[in-house]
Amino acid sequence: MAIVLFLGILVGAVVNRLGSDLPARRPPRLPECPYCGRRRPWYQWVTLPAFLIHRQHCPSCGALISLRHPLVELGLAFLFGFLYWRYGLTLRFVFFALYTTILMLITITDIERRLILNVVTVPAMALAIMGAFLTGHLTWKSALLGGVAGYVILMAIVLLGNWLVGPGAMGGGDVKLAAFIGLVTGFPMVIIALLLAILSGGAISLFLLMMRLRSLRDPIPYGPFLIVGGWATMVWGTEITHWLFR
Repeated sequence: MAIVLFLGILVGAVVNRLGSDLPARRPPRLPECPYCGRRRPWYQWVTLPAFLIHRQHCPSCGALISLRHPLVELGLAFLFGFLYWRYGLTLRFVFFALYTTILMLITITDIERRLILNVVTVPAMALAIMGAFLTGHLTWKSALLGGVAGYVILMAIVLLGNWLVGPGAMGGGDVKLAAFIGLVTGFPMVIIALLLAILSGGAISLFLLMMRLRSLRDPIPYGPFLIVGGWATMVWGTEITHWLFR
């Protein structure tokens, strides 16, 4: 478990770097300060220990490292640990950890830049197809049907949303993300994943509107809601289905 948690922190550091470099259309590079451009010292390449020892400022310009970095590292460590506790050292754990890493990266780019990149989702879909063959948690037919269903259903929602609200309500990145989630969860579980995404998205959006933190004109990234619904269904799909239809 200690090794898995440590691995989650290291993977989180890589995800943080990719979350900054990929949207900028540049190859991944060593961590650097976004304010002064100076390369960070080695002890800040993984930022969680730097925060714990209170060395979270850039030594060159004094700028504080974004809180996103230790949160992602800590979050992936927790999620990796949970998946290891649930599935043990199995192929399912390996692929679910990879899916979780991809979904965390998409969460970063969508929240910060409103971008869901093809360079992430297209290889992710290929990985999900491979995972369906190797892990045995899905049949290949269920995975492919889930991918198609996720793509078609969300494409219909996007077209309807753009017609009602105007262009930009959701985009092609959300559609590809739904296809990836469908490949991971399979059919008919992808319906549960999309339903959870719609319910969570509606609840959070209503809360933000009621608290006046957002207006009807403010865009709200939809990818994180798809990710919450997809990840929950990937792990607890059977339990959720039994609870909904008992």
